[in-house]
Amino acid sequence: MKRWHRWCCGAAVAALGPVWAQSDAPQQALWVEPRLGLSVTATDNARLQSGQQQSEQTLQITPGVRVVANQARVKGFFDYNLSGLYRMQDTGGDDLQHRLNTSAQINAIDNWAYVDVAGTVSQQLISAFGPVAGSSTTNANQAQTTTYRVSPYVRGQFPYNVNYEARYNVQGTKTKSNARSDSDTQGWSGRLARQVGSAGWSLSADQQEVDYESGRSTESSTMTGRFSYAWSPQWITGLSIGRESNDLLTPDKKSYSNYGVDLTWRPSDRTTLSAGLNDRYFGTGHNLSLSHRAARVLVQVSDVRDVSTSPNASVDATLGTVFSLFDALYQTAIPDDVERAQFVLALLEKNGVPADYLVSQSFLVSQATLQRRQQLSVLMTARRGTFTVSYARGQSSRLLNNLTLGDDFDSTSRIKTDTLSFLYAHRLTPVTSANASYAIQRSEGDLDTQRNSQYTLTLGISTQLGRRTSGSVQVRRLHSTSGLNPYSENALVGNILHRF
Repeated sequence: MKRWHRWCCGAAVAALGPVWAQSDAPQQALWVEPRLGLSVTATDNARLQSGQQQSEQTLQITPGVRVVANQARVKGFFDYNLSGLYRMQDTGGDDLQHRLNTSAQINAIDNWAYVDVAGTVSQQLISAFGPVAGSSTTNANQAQTTTYRVSPYVRGQFPYNVNYEARYNVQGTKTKSNARSDSDTQGWSGRLARQVGSAGWSLSADQQEVDYESGRSTESSTMTGRFSYAWSPQWITGLSIGRESNDLLTPDKKSYSNYGVDLTWRPSDRTTLSAGLNDRYFGTGHNLSLSHRAARVLVQVSDVRDVSTSPNASVDATLGTVFSLFDALYQTAIPDDVERAQFVLALLEKNGVPADYLVSQSFLVSQATLQRRQQLSVLMTARRGTFTVSYARGQSSRLLNNLTLGDDFDSTSRIKTDTLSFLYAHRLTPVTSANASYAIQRSEGDLDTQRNSQYTLTLGISTQLGRRTSGSVQVRRLHSTSGLNPYSENALVGNILHRF
């Protein structure tokens, strides 16, 4: 095990230590919930191949634990599963799979020194043009991938109300696939800022180094000054100017100027619109986001064009995409993080809604990329029904065209992806719910053979078998129109989950 991996695990344990130590606090600042799951899957095409289809029956036993903390010293969550898979027809051998989502902020020294810790372990697609499937099937196009981030920092205030923050950041990724490169990133950043009435200014600087195990290391640094003015509580504008240098477009470091403008509009506590436009070394970048929350409706929209210098190491730890939508919907009504997490997860279980259904899988690359990402999420709730729709569209391209690094960009200059999913859950009785979902996933490269479309239809029913025990049955139909490997799959999945 690499040194950084041991450090990451140690940091996670250190983050949870104060949580356990304060578990007897009079207020409910900590929630710990162990669980045990049992799943049986029967499929007629375990390897997701167009020819020589082989059926498989998989038994999956999954112990896990969930911790949510909202304490003076530690705020965050820890969610871990260990799945043991036994394949009766031996299409892929027995397997152990880990799944982790954790994110915490540690108040190390009295509201001055902090440590942010985050980590994920999940199944990631190796290629954008290969089969897409769940973890219970034998899919050669997915690999267990570990990402982590540890970021200590200090923040406070100098004389004349000048706020400061200094941060060190180390993050990385490790995948079990030999076809993709691991990466390690480290860097520092600093910021000074002051607000005087409606006007404010800030000065920030950062430096970053990215080391790919089988690729080219890169280095970048940026210094930016920004001036903002609040014309009213609803309207805030900003102007930024800076200088940056990097070796992302050229073999040697080169300096560039950057300019940007931004606008924020908050017509109410429930609605926020922000937009930013900047001129940088890769061209024109932008960042647009809209969030609107009503009593039973949540809408989130975003459109971003930017460079991802360490794309596989972007740690986005969450208890599930649907969970995140419900969490945002009830953030005002239930401000306490622990109480809200308990409420949302109980609500999802009661309505038969899988918390992580809308999680769209990304693919592994071995270099920095220029990305355009557009996302739309809509959540609507009724007395007995829940409807969600999610759309994600992306286009990625590499910055240097003369490198061969062993990923998808060796054979294409850009990769387009589209994901559209619908989920409807309806509560039939106080303890039984039915759900239906439909998802479309597409990817496209330069070549005619780099076309992949998959359609997934699922129908399921879930019920409470006891006060802390639930069960579900699901029917799944997959159909892929990939040019190289068109395939289809029919599967029946049964689950039992007990929460201790």
